[in-house]
Amino acid sequence: MSIYVTGDKHGTVEIDELLPFYYTVGKYLTPEDHLVIMGDFGLLFDPCLTEREQKWLTWLSSMPWNTLFIDGNHENFTRLDHLPEIERFGNSVGVVSDNIFHLKRGYIYTIEGFRCFCFGGALSLDKNMRRPGISWWEREIPSEEEMARGWQSLDQVQWKVDYVFTHMAPNLVLIELCHKKYIGAKLKLAHVPRDPVAIYLNTIVSRLSFRRWYFGHLHVQTPPFCIDVVPRKCFQALYRLVVPIEEGLTSSGSLPLKEPQEKSLTQILLQSQSLLDVIDNHGDLLNAWLKYGKTLDGRDVMSFQRLIRRATPQNMEIAIENAQKKGYYYLLIALKMEYKEMTC
Repeated sequence: MSIYVTGDKHGTVEIDELLPFYYTVGKYLTPEDHLVIMGDFGLLFDPCLTEREQKWLTWLSSMPWNTLFIDGNHENFTRLDHLPEIERFGNSVGVVSDNIFHLKRGYIYTIEGFRCFCFGGALSLDKNMRRPGISWWEREIPSEEEMARGWQSLDQVQWKVDYVFTHMAPNLVLIELCHKKYIGAKLKLAHVPRDPVAIYLNTIVSRLSFRRWYFGHLHVQTPPFCIDVVPRKCFQALYRLVVPIEEGLTSSGSLPLKEPQEKSLTQILLQSQSLLDVIDNHGDLLNAWLKYGKTLDGRDVMSFQRLIRRATPQNMEIAIENAQKKGYYYLLIALKMEYKEMTC
């Protein structure tokens, strides 16, 4: 039995980023395994079920694992709130299919023997660009009842859980990510106090005992990191990658500053004759670089993009196949994303 976690999938926009996970890991899983999406699931987003949504829901339902998701801010809450409900994992869940379930705000679920506190929702900074009831819903902000439920659920377990799954992060985590340059360009420090969900989670974090807190929403992928409050708390921001829940559990340190990468990788990328060449000769290095989310360094990104632009669609297909055969999961997902852009 295994639990895997990932970030926002935004329905038909990014759900195909689960394909590399399926090809490398997922096809070996069983109904005893679980994949948890940290909000913005989005496959129930349109006013009514569309053909494209149905295609991906059918695909996801055919996977050997169970898919669980908390809600984010970009969800159609009209549809989510009308899902049939059953009791699963010790509390009420919304049922999308036999193996896709919505984990509701403020409940603690027992998944593979672990107590997991779940709380979705966040403030949409782009809500002025959206249409109420069409692409934005007031229900993105949790109700007083849901917030009270969260406190009551934690009271019942003496404020001790194994994992926390949320869409938004607590304020103190947002401040840490801003200071360490992970979200400075996307979320200014002045915006941090605006989100009522972040404020609510901040009232929980100092009192709650947990092994790791996973969250999405910010569209960044970080290594696991700890913040020195008492007692020490460990977190991880998730986006495109799928990671096993226990990965690096005992080795988390403070979050490193985002600094420019050493020139060696840039030089390797610039000197490589082709994308296939770099996969054959430096695939391990490139895969590790992508694994730890170091693609924010401009020189390395430009060098990588230069290789991509020189590749034909046929070469990209071969590169994807080679990365898949060699088990370069993080490189594979990057190539799949670039191939999607190339063929749109």
